Amino acid sequence: MAENSQMLKLAGGMAVGATALMVASSALKQSLKDSARRDASSPFVYHLAVHCPQISGSAWQLVKLPKTAKLQDLQQAACAAFGEADSSEFMFYPVERKTRDGACVKLGEQIREIGSLDLLLLALPPDHLQVIQLVFAQEAPQPAEVPQGPKAFPVCGICWPLVGTSYQHKGPYPISEYNFAQNVFPTTGKYPYGPTVRSYEGRKQDVAEFGSAVFHEDAQYTETMTADANIVQELIARAADFPKLWNRDVEVGLQDFTANGLFTSSEKSEDWKTGHSLLPRGFNQIKVKGFAPQILAKTRAFVGEWSKFEAGELVEDVNEWLTAMTADAVVSCSMGMDMCNVERLGSKQAPHKFVETFRFGLGVSIGSITAQSEYGLKRFLPFFDAEGQLQEKYQASKKEMQRQVEVLVEATRRGELGDNSIIATMLNDTSADGKRVRYSALYGHVVNLMIAGHETTAATLGFTLQLLAEHPVYEERALEEVRQVLQGRTEPAVDDVPKLQFVEQCFREALRLYSPVTSITRDVAHDTLLGGHRVYQGERINLVTRALHTNPEYWGGEFGDPMSFNPDRFSPEAVRQRHPNAYHPWGFASRACIGSQFALFEAKTFLASILIHFRLQGIPGYRLVASCEGGGAAPSAEKLAFRVFPRPGGPLWADGLMLPLALPVAEAKESMEEDRASISTVSS
Repeated sequence: MAENSQMLKLAGGMAVGATALMVASSALKQSLKDSARRDASSPFVYHLAVHCPQISGSAWQLVKLPKTAKLQDLQQAACAAFGEADSSEFMFYPVERKTRDGACVKLGEQIREIGSLDLLLLALPPDHLQVIQLVFAQEAPQPAEVPQGPKAFPVCGICWPLVGTSYQHKGPYPISEYNFAQNVFPTTGKYPYGPTVRSYEGRKQDVAEFGSAVFHEDAQYTETMTADANIVQELIARAADFPKLWNRDVEVGLQDFTANGLFTSSEKSEDWKTGHSLLPRGFNQIKVKGFAPQILAKTRAFVGEWSKFEAGELVEDVNEWLTAMTADAVVSCSMGMDMCNVERLGSKQAPHKFVETFRFGLGVSIGSITAQSEYGLKRFLPFFDAEGQLQEKYQASKKEMQRQVEVLVEATRRGELGDNSIIATMLNDTSADGKRVRYSALYGHVVNLMIAGHETTAATLGFTLQLLAEHPVYEERALEEVRQVLQGRTEPAVDDVPKLQFVEQCFREALRLYSPVTSITRDVAHDTLLGGHRVYQGERINLVTRALHTNPEYWGGEFGDPMSFNPDRFSPEAVRQRHPNAYHPWGFASRACIGSQFALFEAKTFLASILIHFRLQGIPGYRLVASCEGGGAAPSAEKLAFRVFPRPGGPLWADGLMLPLALPVAEAKESMEEDRASISTVSS
């Protein structure tokens, strides 16, 4: 009996000990989480939400202050935020709330030294925004007079279990961002939830690059979506608070193929910093003018191949032709090699292996090429292992791409390819701080140039051609400008291109309506305010370009429906009067596309040549739809096709018949043979 009693005591003690251990472990975990949440405040700068009842009514203003500053600096910063000149009679009183969105329960003692802000930060509950709330007033108001703290942006609809608000991405368009813009930011301008909203995907997002941070639930489950140029302006002005990070699942998947290049990397990356210092030199205005011969040569090749068509012949694979031309141009200019894809397409040959490998690897990494699209019903066969075979093919494609880039790099190093190329710049030049591009990083930058340098321009050229075919008045204006600039010549010279103002307006308007970059993202570096609303560390801010570019506040009025095609929106006078951040098809700030000037020069050269040589007739009943059906990263015009005629009175016109453009094609074939001989290892 005594023995049983002893055993029971021992078991009870063990149970109590285990319970105590579990409680202590749980408390330790919670303590670590609380500590990590408190670290969500900015380490070097105080972020303060300040309310001034005499000036701002119920509005809260963000006031930032270095932690090394003095109280006088805080007073001056607050006065600047509220537009006040004299701060001598105003004092700061900290606000205390029991709950995140609850009423003010009391005001603390007047702040007399900056150091007390650290104590206020430590006192903030972990689930609260790690931003100190202060009242800036001549005397402390009653707690009931203090408004609620900064609110989060409104949720864009009813947040359903499991699906959140993801239904807002559903609609008639193949591109989900277009549906979101239509549903949440309609072109009537009557936004049901405002110009900036929170969207819930209904599932927790994995977020990297914040160390051991424990994110607030709002940051893990929500994304802030905006169509507001003022929010964009704030993101640009506060770049350190809202860095560009490449840290979500879909981005990491893409990076597996593209590596750490200029586009597919975080700005914290050393490879990005070095590349960003070096690569823009290869696309400045002087360099772009130097690329004019290669761009014109590829345009000539395109015109030459299309001159082989019978007048009125139906060309159904227009996107393929445009992609071939822009891929040839960007590789020729940036890597010193002409792949002759335009000529290959004209003679019904397969594309250059560099392009084939790139397209397959990119397609798998972004999910446009799947086991279903690759193998169809065959994927259901026993022991076929479609997913395994797709991954095996993908890995082989990635290795082949790396090999081909290495061949290009070595050929450049030996002087066999252009010494004026971007690869040569990366091999020979140093960044502002004396660093060189790491050899292992060259692959990522080259692949990134392919992504950003040809699909985007090709897609926008396709939209421009279709929109001009649908609007003959604008097509005639563009053609007349080309004729006046060229003065009887059949192709533009380098100094003609800047004079093609209306042609550029047409391209920019197509780019507005169908931007190849459907969203531009930034991440929140630490808890702060954006547009007066609270945002948490790790939260993603997403500029929906389709919504920004069709916001009637910037694009309606005298120019009509924001969804209509009207190149006059980009007349110099209209641009001067518009919000400077209403148009961002190429990104913004330090992450703006380095090749935008190259793309404009190439597009204007190409459009001028096409306009003067051909008249493109759209297919009756065709509806212009942006789609990634072709498998590319940039949305293009779905099933784009034209009937091609020689331009009446143009260089290919002969009483309604198409005259062939023989000489450029012959030159191109000769160039293709030279390319095959000198760079045969790339294609092998």
